[in-house]
Amino acid sequence: MSQKFTLVMQKEFEISMLGELTYFLGLQVQKNKDGIFLSQTKYLKQILKKYGMEDLKPVHTPMVTGCNLSENDESATVHQQPIDP
Repeated sequence: MSQKFTLVMQKEFEISMLGELTYFLGLQVQKNKDGIFLSQTKYLKQILKKYGMEDLKPVHTPMVTGCNLSENDESATVHQQPIDP
Protein backbone atom coordinates (compact mmCIF):
# COMPACT_ATOMS: atom_id res chain seq x y z
CA MET A 1 0.00 0.00 0.00
CA SER A 2 2.87 2.34 0.82
CA GLN A 3 4.51 1.67 -2.54
CA LYS A 4 1.24 2.31 -4.40
CA PHE A 5 0.85 5.62 -2.58
CA THR A 6 4.41 6.58 -3.51
CA LEU A 7 3.78 5.84 -7.19
CA VAL A 8 0.55 7.86 -7.24
CA MET A 9 2.23 10.82 -5.54
CA GLN A 10 5.21 10.69 -7.91
CA LYS A 11 2.82 10.94 -10.86
CA GLU A 12 1.11 14.01 -9.38
CA PHE A 13 4.01 15.82 -7.69
CA GLU A 14 7.75 16.16 -8.07
CA ILE A 15 8.99 14.11 -5.12
CA SER A 16 11.93 11.96 -4.16
CA MET A 17 12.03 9.06 -1.74
CA LEU A 18 15.08 9.51 0.46
CA GLY A 19 14.08 7.55 3.53
CA GLU A 20 11.58 8.25 6.30
CA LEU A 21 9.02 10.96 5.56
CA THR A 22 9.78 14.19 7.44
CA TYR A 23 8.36 16.91 5.16
CA PHE A 24 5.40 16.61 2.79
CA LEU A 25 3.53 19.32 0.84
CA GLY A 26 4.60 22.01 3.31
CA LEU A 27 3.80 19.93 6.38
CA GLN A 28 6.36 18.60 8.83
CA VAL A 29 5.78 14.95 9.70
CA GLN A 30 6.92 13.66 13.09
CA LYS A 31 6.51 10.04 14.13
CA ASN A 32 6.87 8.73 17.68
CA LYS A 33 5.45 5.99 19.92
CA ASP A 34 2.15 7.91 20.31
CA GLY A 35 1.49 8.26 16.57
CA ILE A 36 2.18 10.46 13.56
CA PHE A 37 1.90 14.23 13.98
CA LEU A 38 1.67 16.94 11.33
CA SER A 39 2.73 20.52 11.99
CA GLN A 40 3.68 23.71 10.18
CA THR A 41 6.40 24.87 12.60
CA LYS A 42 8.89 25.66 9.82
CA TYR A 43 6.29 27.73 7.93
CA LEU A 44 5.27 29.55 11.11
CA LYS A 45 8.89 30.43 11.90
CA GLN A 46 9.32 31.83 8.37
CA ILE A 47 6.22 34.03 8.78
CA LEU A 48 7.35 35.27 12.20
CA LYS A 49 10.79 36.11 10.81
CA LYS A 50 9.29 37.88 7.78
CA TYR A 51 7.37 40.25 10.05
CA GLY A 52 10.13 40.67 12.66
CA MET A 53 8.27 38.74 15.33
CA GLU A 54 10.58 35.74 15.86
CA ASP A 55 11.93 37.06 19.19
CA LEU A 56 8.56 37.83 20.80
CA LYS A 57 7.51 35.90 23.90
CA PRO A 58 4.75 33.32 23.31
CA VAL A 59 1.61 32.94 25.42
CA HIS A 60 -0.53 29.84 25.88
CA THR A 61 -3.61 31.55 24.43
CA PRO A 62 -3.45 35.01 22.84
CA MET A 63 -6.56 36.00 24.78
CA VAL A 64 -7.94 35.22 28.19
CA THR A 65 -10.30 32.28 27.86
CA GLY A 66 -13.87 32.65 29.09
CA CYS A 67 -13.86 36.41 28.53
CA ASN A 68 -17.15 37.65 27.05
CA LEU A 69 -16.71 40.45 24.53
CA SER A 70 -19.44 42.93 23.73
CA GLU A 71 -20.14 45.40 20.94
CA ASN A 72 -20.07 48.41 23.26
CA ASP A 73 -16.65 47.43 24.67
CA GLU A 74 -17.74 46.97 28.27
CA SER A 75 -15.59 43.84 28.45
CA ALA A 76 -12.70 43.48 30.84
CA THR A 77 -9.18 44.44 29.74
CA VAL A 78 -7.24 41.45 28.42
CA HIS A 79 -3.69 40.85 29.69
CA GLN A 80 -2.44 37.30 29.26
CA GLN A 81 0.65 36.13 31.16
CA PRO A 82 3.64 34.96 29.05
CA ILE A 83 4.75 31.31 29.08
CA ASP A 84 7.49 30.58 31.62
CA PRO A 85 10.75 29.55 29.91
